[in-house]
Formats: sequence, C-alpha cells, structure tokens
Amino acid sequence: ATVTEIYDYLRLLFARIGVPHCPVCSKPVTRQTTQNIVDQVTHLPTGARLMILAPVVTDKKGAFEHIPEQYQRAGFARARVDGVVYALDEFPELDKNYKHTIDVVIDRLVNDEDSRSRLAQSVEQALEAAEGKVKAVNADSNEEFVYSLMYACIDHPDVAIPELEPRTFSFNSPHGAC
Repeated sequence: ATVTEIYDYLRLLFARIGVPHCPVCSKPVTRQTTQNIVDQVTHLPTGARLMILAPVVTDKKGAFEHIPEQYQRAGFARARVDGVVYALDEFPELDKNYKHTIDVVIDRLVNDEDSRSRLAQSVEQALEAAEGKVKAVNADSNEEFVYSLMYACIDHPDVAIPELEPRTFSFNSPHGAC
C-alpha cells in the first residue's frame, strides 16, 4: 500500500468505517450516550434502591488526601472507599502503599417512574465528576453496573478503547506502531 500510495486512503477508510472490538471477548464495542445509560439503569428492577456513584479513583496507590475537601466543596456528602460508604468529613486515612478504589456518592434513590428525571440528572452529574464514567449499584442485591461514554464493552466496562483515528493505523505514529 505504501508503494502504490493508497496507504493514506486505507488509513482514512479504516478509521471511518472500522468497528472497534473488545480485546478481552472480541465483541463489537459502541459508545454510549447519557440517555442510553439512563435507559439501562431504569431497566433495573422497579422499586430497587439505587446508588449512583462517580468512580474517581480505581485501583490506584496513594493517600488521596485531597479528595474529601475537593468533593465537599462541590457539594457532595459521601464517598465509597474500598466498598465502604463514609461521610466525606469522616474520610478514612488511606495507606499510600496500597491500591484503593474511591467512588463519590452522587445520589441515592428508588428506581421508579417518579424519579426518572432525578436519575438522569444524577447520571449526568456523575459522568461530569468522573470524566465519562458512572456506576449504578443496586443496594438490594449489591449488583454493580459500570457505564462509560467512551467506547467500552458491555461485558467488560473497565476496558475503554480510544476512538479510531487515522493515526491508529500508521506505523509511523507511536499511537499505531506495533
């Protein structure tokens, strides 16, 4: 393709019509919208108690002393640290040598028709706080669902895939080199 000079056209073609696949299960992945996420959460059992979370730290080492103050100023009251919910003013002291997961509690609500607009606002707020990710936890069954605005697999939501670009298919770019 480089000799015949169609290489650049192939890169553009692959970037525009290519379909990204999950590297774990090989299923096609799609980008979700806020409305898609809200629709999926409302399909959880009616009457279920839900917690909408913004995952701000996922399996990273550190003490994260700045998080309570930062999110208190933003108007939040609680955070889930390593699976346990704490008030932000009672945030635990974390060992910087261990990996931690911190989710800010955006809202707690019951999944019903009356709370749909509140759910939509909470999901939008979580997506903004966590740079495009949101978790919905069914408090009754402890099931956790992770959603993302990026290209992500439904079965493996922690695996985010960047958008296909022409440089992805370029051996001259560090982004696309093998």
